[in-house]
Amino acid sequence: MYAKTADETALCTFTPPPAAVRRPGGAAAAYQVPFTANHALLLSLAAAWAATALLGLLPPASLALDRARPWTVLSDAWLSPGVDLLARNLFFGYVFGRVVDNVEGGQGLWLSYVLSAAGGAAAAFLLLPRRAPIAGSAMNGALFGLFGMATLFNAAKSWHWHRWFELVALLPFVALQLTSSQAGLAQWCVLRGVRLGGWVPLIGGLAGAAVSAGILALGRVVAAGIQQQQAAAAAAQQQQAGAEGSGAPQQQEPLTALLSRAAALVLKRLV
Repeated sequence: MYAKTADETALCTFTPPPAAVRRPGGAAAAYQVPFTANHALLLSLAAAWAATALLGLLPPASLALDRARPWTVLSDAWLSPGVDLLARNLFFGYVFGRVVDNVEGGQGLWLSYVLSAAGGAAAAFLLLPRRAPIAGSAMNGALFGLFGMATLFNAAKSWHWHRWFELVALLPFVALQLTSSQAGLAQWCVLRGVRLGGWVPLIGGLAGAAVSAGILALGRVVAAGIQQQQAAAAAAQQQQAGAEGSGAPQQQEPLTALLSRAAALVLKRLV
Protein backbone atom coordinates (compact mmCIF):
# COMPACT_ATOMS: atom_id res chain seq x y z
CA MET A 1 0.00 0.00 0.00
CA TYR A 2 1.40 3.41 -0.99
CA ALA A 3 2.09 5.82 1.88
CA LYS A 4 2.13 9.53 1.25
CA THR A 5 5.30 11.43 1.94
CA ALA A 6 5.44 14.49 4.14
CA ASP A 7 5.52 16.91 1.21
CA GLU A 8 2.51 15.21 -0.45
CA THR A 9 0.55 15.42 2.77
CA ALA A 10 1.35 19.12 3.07
CA LEU A 11 0.30 19.76 -0.53
CA CYS A 12 -2.94 17.81 -0.20
CA THR A 13 -3.95 19.44 3.06
CA PHE A 14 -5.98 22.61 2.63
CA THR A 15 -5.15 25.34 5.10
CA PRO A 16 -7.80 28.06 5.13
CA PRO A 17 -6.68 31.68 5.38
CA PRO A 18 -6.80 33.26 8.80
CA ALA A 19 -10.10 34.75 9.79
CA ALA A 20 -10.62 38.43 9.26
CA VAL A 21 -9.44 40.55 12.14
CA ARG A 22 -12.03 42.77 13.79
CA ARG A 23 -11.03 46.40 14.10
CA PRO A 24 -12.03 48.39 17.18
CA GLY A 25 -14.86 49.96 15.16
CA GLY A 26 -16.34 46.57 14.41
CA ALA A 27 -15.38 46.35 10.71
CA ALA A 28 -13.57 43.24 9.54
CA ALA A 29 -10.11 43.74 8.03
CA ALA A 30 -9.61 42.08 4.65
CA TYR A 31 -7.11 39.25 4.32
CA GLN A 32 -3.88 40.70 2.88
CA VAL A 33 -1.84 38.67 0.38
CA PRO A 34 1.89 39.33 0.85
CA PHE A 35 3.96 40.85 -1.95
CA THR A 36 6.55 38.22 -2.84
CA ALA A 37 9.75 38.15 -4.86
CA ASN A 38 7.90 36.35 -7.64
CA HIS A 39 5.49 39.28 -7.92
CA ALA A 40 8.47 41.62 -8.21
CA LEU A 41 10.02 39.44 -10.92
CA LEU A 42 6.84 39.35 -12.98
CA LEU A 43 6.35 43.10 -12.63
CA SER A 44 9.94 43.71 -13.77
CA LEU A 45 9.33 41.58 -16.88
CA ALA A 46 6.17 43.55 -17.66
CA ALA A 47 7.95 46.86 -17.03
CA ALA A 48 10.80 45.92 -19.38
CA TRP A 49 8.29 45.02 -22.09
CA ALA A 50 6.42 48.30 -21.59
CA ALA A 51 9.63 50.34 -21.77
CA THR A 52 10.76 48.69 -25.00
CA ALA A 53 7.78 47.46 -27.02
CA LEU A 54 4.92 49.64 -25.71
CA LEU A 55 6.36 53.06 -24.88
CA GLY A 56 9.48 52.92 -27.03
CA LEU A 57 11.72 54.35 -24.32
CA LEU A 58 14.41 51.83 -25.22
CA PRO A 59 14.93 49.90 -28.47
CA PRO A 60 14.48 46.14 -27.95
CA ALA A 61 17.90 45.58 -29.50
CA SER A 62 19.49 47.39 -26.54
CA LEU A 63 18.48 44.48 -24.26
CA ALA A 64 19.16 41.66 -26.75
CA LEU A 65 22.10 39.35 -26.14
CA ASP A 66 25.20 40.53 -27.98
CA ARG A 67 28.76 39.25 -27.81
CA ALA A 68 30.11 42.82 -28.00
CA ARG A 69 28.09 43.97 -24.96
CA PRO A 70 28.74 41.82 -21.87
CA TRP A 71 25.95 43.44 -19.83
CA THR A 72 23.37 41.93 -22.18
CA VAL A 73 24.00 38.56 -20.49
CA LEU A 74 21.50 39.75 -17.86
CA SER A 75 19.46 42.33 -19.78
CA ASP A 76 18.49 39.68 -22.34
CA ALA A 77 16.66 37.85 -19.53
CA TRP A 78 14.13 40.72 -19.50
CA LEU A 79 13.63 40.87 -23.26
CA SER A 80 10.06 40.29 -24.50
CA PRO A 81 9.80 41.69 -28.05
CA GLY A 82 6.11 40.87 -28.50
CA VAL A 83 2.93 40.35 -26.52
CA ASP A 84 2.98 36.62 -27.24
CA LEU A 85 6.45 36.22 -25.74
CA LEU A 86 5.50 38.41 -22.79
CA ALA A 87 2.47 36.20 -22.09
CA ARG A 88 4.65 33.08 -22.30
CA ASN A 89 7.30 34.54 -20.01
CA LEU A 90 4.76 35.70 -17.43
CA PHE A 91 3.02 32.31 -17.48
CA PHE A 92 6.19 30.27 -16.95
CA GLY A 93 7.52 32.82 -14.47
CA TYR A 94 4.35 32.62 -12.41
CA VAL A 95 3.92 28.83 -12.49
CA PHE A 96 7.51 27.83 -11.78
CA GLY A 97 8.72 30.99 -10.07
CA ARG A 98 6.02 30.69 -7.42
CA VAL A 99 7.22 27.17 -6.57
CA VAL A 100 10.83 28.31 -6.27
CA ASP A 101 9.77 31.30 -4.17
CA ASN A 102 7.81 29.08 -1.78
CA VAL A 103 10.64 26.55 -1.39
CA GLU A 104 13.82 28.65 -1.54
CA GLY A 105 12.51 32.09 -0.65
CA GLY A 106 12.93 35.37 -2.50
CA GLN A 107 16.72 35.33 -2.50
CA GLY A 108 16.73 31.80 -3.87
CA LEU A 109 14.33 32.81 -6.65
CA TRP A 110 16.46 35.75 -7.79
CA LEU A 111 19.66 33.71 -7.52
CA SER A 112 18.15 30.92 -9.62
CA TYR A 113 16.82 33.31 -12.25
CA VAL A 114 20.07 35.25 -12.63
CA LEU A 115 22.37 32.20 -12.68
CA SER A 116 20.11 30.36 -15.11
CA ALA A 117 20.05 33.39 -17.41
CA ALA A 118 23.83 33.64 -17.24
CA GLY A 119 24.10 29.92 -17.98
CA GLY A 120 21.87 30.19 -21.04
CA ALA A 121 23.83 33.15 -22.37
CA ALA A 122 27.20 31.49 -21.67
CA ALA A 123 26.12 28.31 -23.48
CA ALA A 124 25.08 30.38 -26.51
CA PHE A 125 28.42 32.19 -26.51
CA LEU A 126 30.49 29.02 -26.19
CA LEU A 127 28.57 26.45 -28.23
CA LEU A 128 27.03 28.47 -31.07
CA PRO A 129 28.88 30.24 -33.90
CA ARG A 130 29.12 34.00 -34.03
CA ARG A 131 26.58 34.26 -36.86
CA ALA A 132 23.86 32.47 -34.91
CA PRO A 133 20.87 34.59 -33.75
CA ILE A 134 21.39 34.23 -30.00
CA ALA A 135 18.99 36.98 -28.82
CA GLY A 136 16.63 35.56 -26.21
CA SER A 137 19.03 32.84 -25.04
CA ALA A 138 19.29 34.31 -21.54
CA MET A 139 15.50 34.53 -21.22
CA ASN A 140 15.01 30.94 -22.34
CA GLY A 141 17.79 29.77 -20.04
CA ALA A 142 16.27 31.64 -17.10
CA LEU A 143 12.79 30.18 -17.63
CA PHE A 144 14.12 26.67 -18.13
CA GLY A 145 16.22 27.11 -15.01
CA LEU A 146 13.11 27.99 -13.01
CA PHE A 147 11.47 24.87 -14.42
CA GLY A 148 14.47 22.82 -13.28
CA MET A 149 14.43 24.37 -9.81
CA ALA A 150 10.69 23.72 -9.43
CA THR A 151 10.91 20.07 -10.52
CA LEU A 152 14.36 18.48 -10.80
CA PHE A 153 16.12 20.41 -8.00
CA ASN A 154 13.13 20.99 -5.73
CA ALA A 155 14.41 20.56 -2.18
CA ALA A 156 10.88 20.06 -0.79
CA LYS A 157 10.15 16.98 -2.92
CA SER A 158 11.37 13.43 -2.44
CA TRP A 159 12.37 11.15 -5.31
CA HIS A 160 9.52 8.81 -6.19
CA TRP A 161 7.61 7.97 -9.33
CA HIS A 162 5.35 11.03 -8.99
CA ARG A 163 8.36 13.27 -9.49
CA TRP A 164 9.48 11.43 -12.62
CA PHE A 165 5.90 11.55 -13.93
CA GLU A 166 5.86 15.32 -13.40
CA LEU A 167 9.09 15.74 -15.36
CA VAL A 168 7.95 13.55 -18.25
CA ALA A 169 4.58 15.30 -18.45
CA LEU A 170 5.88 18.89 -18.33
CA LEU A 171 9.22 18.72 -20.13
CA PRO A 172 7.94 18.33 -23.74
CA PHE A 173 5.53 21.28 -23.46
CA VAL A 174 8.03 23.58 -21.74
CA ALA A 175 10.87 22.71 -24.14
CA LEU A 176 8.63 23.12 -27.20
CA GLN A 177 7.41 26.54 -26.11
CA LEU A 178 10.93 27.79 -25.40
CA THR A 179 12.68 26.38 -28.46
CA SER A 180 9.96 27.58 -30.84
CA SER A 181 10.84 31.20 -30.02
CA GLN A 182 14.40 30.57 -31.24
CA ALA A 183 13.70 28.49 -34.34
CA GLY A 184 16.62 30.15 -36.10
CA LEU A 185 19.09 28.40 -33.79
CA ALA A 186 18.17 24.88 -34.92
CA GLN A 187 20.33 24.94 -38.06
CA TRP A 188 23.48 25.89 -36.17
CA CYS A 189 23.84 22.76 -34.08
CA VAL A 190 23.10 19.41 -35.73
CA LEU A 191 24.03 16.12 -34.06
CA ARG A 192 23.50 12.96 -36.12
CA GLY A 193 20.83 14.64 -38.17
CA VAL A 194 18.96 16.06 -35.17
CA ARG A 195 18.77 19.85 -34.90
CA LEU A 196 19.68 20.81 -31.33
CA GLY A 197 20.52 24.50 -31.59
CA GLY A 198 17.42 25.58 -29.69
CA TRP A 199 18.38 23.28 -26.82
CA VAL A 200 21.73 24.99 -26.21
CA PRO A 201 20.32 27.87 -24.07
CA LEU A 202 18.10 25.40 -22.19
CA ILE A 203 21.07 23.20 -21.30
CA GLY A 204 22.97 26.27 -20.13
CA GLY A 205 20.00 27.41 -18.05
CA LEU A 206 19.71 23.98 -16.46
CA ALA A 207 23.41 24.10 -15.59
CA GLY A 208 22.90 27.49 -13.97
CA ALA A 209 19.97 26.08 -11.99
CA ALA A 210 22.19 23.20 -10.82
CA VAL A 211 24.79 25.70 -9.57
CA SER A 212 22.06 27.67 -7.81
CA ALA A 213 20.68 24.53 -6.18
CA GLY A 214 24.16 23.62 -4.97
CA ILE A 215 24.74 27.07 -3.49
CA LEU A 216 21.38 27.02 -1.71
CA ALA A 217 21.97 23.48 -0.38
CA LEU A 218 25.42 24.49 0.87
CA GLY A 219 23.92 27.52 2.59
CA ARG A 220 21.33 25.36 4.35
CA VAL A 221 23.97 22.93 5.59
CA VAL A 222 26.25 25.70 6.84
CA ALA A 223 23.34 27.48 8.56
CA ALA A 224 22.23 24.23 10.21
CA GLY A 225 25.79 23.57 11.37
CA ILE A 226 26.10 27.04 12.85
CA GLN A 227 22.80 26.63 14.69
CA GLN A 228 23.92 23.24 15.97
CA GLN A 229 27.19 24.69 17.26
CA GLN A 230 25.37 27.58 18.91
CA ALA A 231 22.92 25.19 20.57
CA ALA A 232 25.80 22.98 21.77
CA ALA A 233 27.65 26.00 23.16
CA ALA A 234 24.52 27.19 24.98
CA ALA A 235 23.94 23.72 26.45
CA ALA A 236 27.56 23.55 27.60
CA GLN A 237 27.28 26.92 29.29
CA GLN A 238 24.12 25.82 31.10
CA GLN A 239 25.85 22.66 32.32
CA GLN A 240 28.83 24.65 33.57
CA ALA A 241 26.55 27.11 35.34
CA GLY A 242 24.61 24.27 37.04
CA ALA A 243 27.64 22.28 38.14
CA GLU A 244 30.73 24.46 38.09
CA GLY A 245 33.88 22.55 37.35
CA SER A 246 32.12 19.23 36.72
CA GLY A 247 32.48 17.64 33.28
CA ALA A 248 34.06 18.90 30.08
CA PRO A 249 32.25 21.18 27.66
CA GLN A 250 30.55 19.53 24.71
CA GLN A 251 32.83 19.26 21.72
CA GLN A 252 31.77 21.30 18.71
CA GLU A 253 31.83 19.97 15.18
CA PRO A 254 35.00 21.15 13.40
CA LEU A 255 34.75 23.32 10.31
CA THR A 256 36.30 20.64 8.06
CA ALA A 257 33.60 18.13 8.99
CA LEU A 258 30.91 20.74 8.40
CA LEU A 259 32.25 21.53 4.92
CA SER A 260 32.56 17.81 4.12
CA ARG A 261 28.90 17.25 4.99
CA ALA A 262 27.95 20.27 2.87
CA ALA A 263 29.91 18.98 -0.14
CA ALA A 264 28.37 15.52 0.25
CA LEU A 265 24.86 16.99 0.30
CA VAL A 266 25.56 19.13 -2.79
CA LEU A 267 26.89 16.10 -4.72
CA LYS A 268 23.86 14.07 -3.64
CA ARG A 269 21.52 16.80 -4.88
CA LEU A 270 23.30 17.12 -8.24
CA VAL A 271 23.86 13.40 -8.89
